[in-house]
This record gives sequence, structure tokens and C-alpha cells, in this order.
Amino acid sequence: MSQPTLDHSQTKQYANKLKNNGVIVLTGDEKIKYLQGQITADVNKLTDENALLGCHCDFKGKIWSVFYTFAWQDSILLITHNSVLDKSLAELNKYGVFAKVEITNQSDKWQITGGSGSLFENAIIELFDELPVGDQVVKSDAYGLVMSVTRPEQRYLVLQPNNAAKQLNCDVAENDKLWEIANIKAGLGDIREATINEYVPQMLNLQALQAIDFEKGCYMGQEVVARTKYLGRNKRAGFILKAESENDDLTGEQLEYQIGDNWRPGGKILRSGANLGQTWIFAVLAIDTEVGSAFRVKSSPNTIFVAQALPYPLQ
Repeated sequence: MSQPTLDHSQTKQYANKLKNNGVIVLTGDEKIKYLQGQITADVNKLTDENALLGCHCDFKGKIWSVFYTFAWQDSILLITHNSVLDKSLAELNKYGVFAKVEITNQSDKWQITGGSGSLFENAIIELFDELPVGDQVVKSDAYGLVMSVTRPEQRYLVLQPNNAAKQLNCDVAENDKLWEIANIKAGLGDIREATINEYVPQMLNLQALQAIDFEKGCYMGQEVVARTKYLGRNKRAGFILKAESENDDLTGEQLEYQIGDNWRPGGKILRSGANLGQTWIFAVLAIDTEVGSAFRVKSSPNTIFVAQALPYPLQ
């Protein structure tokens, strides 16, 4: 069967190969119990019909990685950015030696695709018979799994083993820029190598995305994360900003804001995507930043970003 051709510059019909994401796989009798003590999400709520958003922190509550968590066959899959995968994996394995769990990088055994639109949906239906309905709802079979994402618009994330007997039949772009922009518009922060161990989860608004379970038991960094919530000590938050120009990846770059004739440090860019004459970024700024506030990139003073409305309330 021929593949439907997509215009990958458009945001309504696209499929992106997510080569910048990797897969950590947990197996073993104590995989759930062990992971429960390591991440912010409640792994006991994970089923083969839902995914969990969560993060992995150090003992100071600073984030190693942000990821989606999936149950597939007898394994748990963590999908995270390649630049932080090895460090997060090493930290998970540091204590995994005391449990009946095996934690490995299996990125080379999986294909990850993100996309939107009717052509992509038809290709998914060929594999899974139907589409999952609802945010982070999952359908799975022997060919892999698919997750529905509803922010900022309906889209889907497909994970398939390389050796699956049937593969996604769709024209897939070899870059992830539209998926990255969609994640930014959804207000989803992320950690990359340039920002590892700098932020507690609330600075990325992860509590607003139900990526922190405050009712679960102890996990690495839990005391700091809880104190940040209950004592109100967080002075920074994640914001979406847009520039009316296309720029190269700005992840890790500093933003500045103007006071009189001077420019002051404003925050750091966590993720960046450009398309059709615009650049979208997610940055950590002062929590009282208002929509419409302007910032410039320190290394590129003529590049001006304007803060946009978040698609959720900050809690």
C-alpha cells in the first residue's frame, strides 16, 4: 500500500520522526515497586490503557528528566529526550541493583512518531483498529502502542518496536519541529542537557499537568517538591513565548528583560521550535510574568519574544 504524502510544514497534517527521544525499559518482578520510589508520578496508576507524565529528580528535587511512562507487555517504557537519557538511566540504575529490576536503554529497538491530522489517524487505525480517545489514553497491540494527546490540539504519539510485523504506513518527516512546537504550545516543559539539575518540577508547571502526585509515598526529591508546594516557595514558572522570526534551536539560551535603559537576566529557554516565520519557546521566568511581556535573547539582542497565555492555570 502506498504511503499518504503529508505537507510537513503545516501544523494540521504532519508526522514527525522523534529521533531526539529515546526509550528506557524496565523489566523484572519489582519494576513497579522500584520505579514508584524514584519518580513523581504514581506508577500504581499506570495501566495498558493510559500513560503517565512524570519526572525523575535528584535528592534536592532538581530534575534529571521529564518523560511519558507506558506499560507494554511485561515492561515499563520511559520516553525522554536523548540528551538526558544516559544520566537519568545511570541514576535509576544506581539504586536498581538492590531490587529485582533491570533498567536498560533500548532506544535503538524502537521507532517513535508524533503527528496530527486525518492521514496520520488513518495510518494509526490500520495498526490499532481504532483511535484512543482522551488525553494520555493508550491503545496497544503486538505492533506497539499509540497515545492520544489533546493539547494544544488532537495529536498522537506512536511507539513501535523495530521488529514489529506491521509498521506505520505513513509519510514521516525526519525532523520533529512540528511536534516540538505543539509541545511548547501545550505548555509542556522539558529538560535537556543544557538545563539538567537546574529546576524543581513546579518551575516547569508539571503540577498543572498532573505530572506530580502529592498523595503517593516517598520518592527521590519528594521532600523538596512537597515543600515547594505547601510552603509556597516557588518564585519561578514556565512560560510560552513567541517571536515573529525563525531562529535556530535556542535551548539553553538566556533571556533578558528591560528596565529603563538596562537589560536584566530574565530566565532560560528550555525548548525551542521554529516554523513558517515564527519561533516558539518554553522558558522558565519569574512567576509573576504577564502575558505580553517582552524579552530578548542575550546572545541575539535583536530577537524579541513575547509571552503568550498558558493553556492551563498555574496551581
